[in-house]
Amino acid sequence: MYQLEVLSHQDLQQAICLPDEVRQAFISGQSIIDQCVKYSVLQWEEHCTECAMPACYKTCELYQPRRDGHCRRFINGIVPLHISQRQSPVVQVDFKQWGALMSTSYIGVIAPEQAKAIDNKAALVESVAQCGQWLDGLSIAGRRGIVARMATRYKNHLSQTINPSPYFDAFMIELYCPQAIDLSIVIRATTGKLNQTPFQYRLQQPAGYHQIQIPFIDIAPHIDFQTRHFINLIPNRDENDQKTALTMVFGFIGFIQLLPQLDDHKQLPTTAKNKSVKVLVWDLDNTLWNGILVEDGEAGVELRSGVIEVIKTLDDRGIVNSIASKNDHHRVWAHLTALGIAEYFIFPEIHWQPKSQSIQRIADNFNVSIDTIAFIDDSAFERNEVNTIHPQVRIFKDNDYLKLIDLVVFNPQTSAESGLRRSFYVAQQQRITHSRSFDGQYIDFIKASRIKLSVGVAQFSNIDRVHELVQRTNQMNFSATRYDRNRLTELINDPLVTTLFLTAKDKFGDYGTVGVCIIDIQQQRVIDLMFSCRIQSKRVEHAFLGWLLDCAYLSGWKCLQVEYKPTAKNSQSASVFCDLEFKQIGQNQGVVIYSKSTTAKHVGEDLIAIEAPNIIFAKS
Repeated sequence: MYQLEVLSHQDLQQAICLPDEVRQAFISGQSIIDQCVKYSVLQWEEHCTECAMPACYKTCELYQPRRDGHCRRFINGIVPLHISQRQSPVVQVDFKQWGALMSTSYIGVIAPEQAKAIDNKAALVESVAQCGQWLDGLSIAGRRGIVARMATRYKNHLSQTINPSPYFDAFMIELYCPQAIDLSIVIRATTGKLNQTPFQYRLQQPAGYHQIQIPFIDIAPHIDFQTRHFINLIPNRDENDQKTALTMVFGFIGFIQLLPQLDDHKQLPTTAKNKSVKVLVWDLDNTLWNGILVEDGEAGVELRSGVIEVIKTLDDRGIVNSIASKNDHHRVWAHLTALGIAEYFIFPEIHWQPKSQSIQRIADNFNVSIDTIAFIDDSAFERNEVNTIHPQVRIFKDNDYLKLIDLVVFNPQTSAESGLRRSFYVAQQQRITHSRSFDGQYIDFIKASRIKLSVGVAQFSNIDRVHELVQRTNQMNFSATRYDRNRLTELINDPLVTTLFLTAKDKFGDYGTVGVCIIDIQQQRVIDLMFSCRIQSKRVEHAFLGWLLDCAYLSGWKCLQVEYKPTAKNSQSASVFCDLEFKQIGQNQGVVIYSKSTTAKHVGEDLIAIEAPNIIFAKS
């Protein structure tokens, strides 16, 4: 709403005539407002960037009184323009020197019904103020225009005493200018630390009608939702232009939350896109539970029906749950704990930063490829923001949550170890926490972690664990091969092949099964090698290959060869060959063959303890 209550009858006669195409643009612009599930109601008023009222009323040569005695910052005030088929107000502003359009309010949005009720009350008091112009000459305590003053005070009360939701998609400004637009938008907290770091946006557009949306993610870091904010729209003009009136026409200016749109570009995955999901990232408000925690309180939000069963089912399958929520971390975690489900969420990201950044941090912390992440959220804005930055992420709407457990991508190969995967990452959280506070080099931290690697021969009793690792591993898969269960059975039965599987643990906890190695005894060559991403960058592959070199030496082999097929995802794995001084000796159909002499015992780093009972390679 706009400060119309201070206009005189003469001001109302100064409206310009808009071109037909501009009128039509404003009519079409109404549809965006109609699509909002919530939007803000802000009282927009005249303001001066150099204001020092009331002292400046006596000293400033630009002072021109309005009906209420305050300074007229615009030529004719904020003049309403009547456009048929348009419900939301459209106003004309002729900026004088130092003029600015300003609102003071809490940041957020409210339901359309509540917004319309406020608008109706505001329209009523504006009408009363218009009818009360005959009282403008009446002065109370030296203040004139008492009816207009009271109307402004009441409208500010309406807009500033509501409790808006802090969840919105964007700040929208709808405007027309017959000349090039250069406008600064500044949102500054009235008090507190964020008062020193306002949100600032320079809007530059060619002449004409524009509807600009500034995403919530850009504004949120500068907002304290517990306090009011000054919102200023200030034309950028050089000193010579300041003395010339600048005409702009404004429609809706405020915060909006749009109706969720169908994500046609993100259909539910099918068997054609069957790469298994490793981590499901949940939004909370109106997704995991019905309601908004910061608005409705702990008693006002309720877990969605069946959601706990979905979480537990995925957990049993080895798919770990995490969180990306714009919320207060301490309050959310306390509530999840009270609900008895906090333990199911690993590496949660609960703050006001963009969710695309949260998704990236979650992938980094789990050390998994971004295309093994799935994300579920009720907000079309959040889904599209993540999709724009991370198109590889599988994205679902909030209402899809019950369908997830039936999709191929959420039904990976499992083993008895699958249900323990969350515990592996709980230990990983502890490792990360301790590594950040560790006083020393990273290599020293690895040694202090006391990693123990156990090597065993794959058998039918552990084929499920081997098969699951083979299907899940990408980044440290030296051949990019996906062995099915039948092929693994053949390899285990083959007397000329030794298939090893690796498990690991350290002082923080268990890693579970972390590696598979397939050795062709006749060729004295490792034909496949793969490791879990959980042990990446922990020098486990260095320790294991060093152990293999010693085994080859003790078996009388002259060298140990290793096959490696480079891919876009496993490129970092090849660094171990350089570190251990392997040499490339050949290449065949994209497979590189590395070799290292084993005529002397390998000298390792002594970082990782290896336990490998009863494993002997046949001599050549």
